[in-house]
Amino acid sequence: MPATMPTTTTARPRRDALPDDAARLLARFSLSLDGLLTVGASNAKLAKGAADAWPVILHHLPARALAAAVAGPDDATTAPRSRLPGIAELARANGIESLALAHNGCPWASKGCQAGCLAWAGHGGLSTTVAAARARRTLAFVWNPKGYAVAVLVAIAKQWQRAQAKGLPLAVRLRGTDDLPWHDLRFNLNDNEAAAIARRYGLPVVPGIGTTIPEALSLAPAGSFRLYEYSKAPTDGPYGLNAQRAAGVDVTASLAADRPGGLAHALRAIAAGFRLAVPVALPKGAALPPVLLLRDGQAIARLLVVDGDTTDHRWADPAGPQPGGHDGVAVLLRTKRSRGAGPAAAAFSLAPTIGQWQPLAGGGHAALSTTTWEG
Repeated sequence: MPATMPTTTTARPRRDALPDDAARLLARFSLSLDGLLTVGASNAKLAKGAADAWPVILHHLPARALAAAVAGPDDATTAPRSRLPGIAELARANGIESLALAHNGCPWASKGCQAGCLAWAGHGGLSTTVAAARARRTLAFVWNPKGYAVAVLVAIAKQWQRAQAKGLPLAVRLRGTDDLPWHDLRFNLNDNEAAAIARRYGLPVVPGIGTTIPEALSLAPAGSFRLYEYSKAPTDGPYGLNAQRAAGVDVTASLAADRPGGLAHALRAIAAGFRLAVPVALPKGAALPPVLLLRDGQAIARLLVVDGDTTDHRWADPAGPQPGGHDGVAVLLRTKRSRGAGPAAAAFSLAPTIGQWQPLAGGGHAALSTTTWEG
């Protein structure tokens, strides 16, 4: 647990429990506490599981999309992927234009993943208003990651109170449309700031110098939080899948089928006990096969299939080896339409062929199967 900071005095506590510097940060980028997180039924997939856990998700611009929003073409493949009104001016006014151009929200994304990203599906692919809101959040993160993390913590606390009133745990996913290492993002929270959050929202949080969101939430009543993510991070290292799991986050690895070595990485994640999310170009409502086979040279993994479209609550899915000779679990996700995707996106999803090995663009093979066949 991080060391606590010396107690400081606050002349006039805010009703929303936001520290003044975090409140100024949100105002600087035209953001509000209530607008930071996408909540409950406001997202179609999150709404499917809202009876089991109150869901919240944080949306930023993915990969290099912030650079496009600041200095990209005015007529990219779709308007939300183009230069966005006011974002360049906002970055310039806050002295972070160069940082915005260099920002990469998805450091492990493949070309196909970037082209077919879900950030451009649904409203995200239709509305420049949605994209601009995500851009402003991303700019706020770039300008002051630590202050932004405090604001996100307070937003989580507010939704936790709402979940408690519903008699539900709060499901929190911070890597909604990017892959930033939230489990390792450290910020300062003093005693008075922690006490203000507890008084306002009833949630005990741990103050400290260099704390993280999972650490700050570690005093919450058992079972009242579900911290979960999808991630293409490597298995090991400070930002890897194992580190995320050690921080208390339920992580589902993601297959980058078109990235060289992507399959080998996926097999390492499976061997370490992680589920594997796999997009498949099946139409909405189409039945999924019960088994996914992955082959890299002589190594074959037989995975029990879970339908990832029925709910986003991955922590409720099994993980690791399963009865019947399955080496792990594959969460199959039907490919969604990403507007302006381009041809590179096709290599990111498996073809809907049953009972045949199909080559992956990054190397190796996969097969959708009704049995553990491996012919």
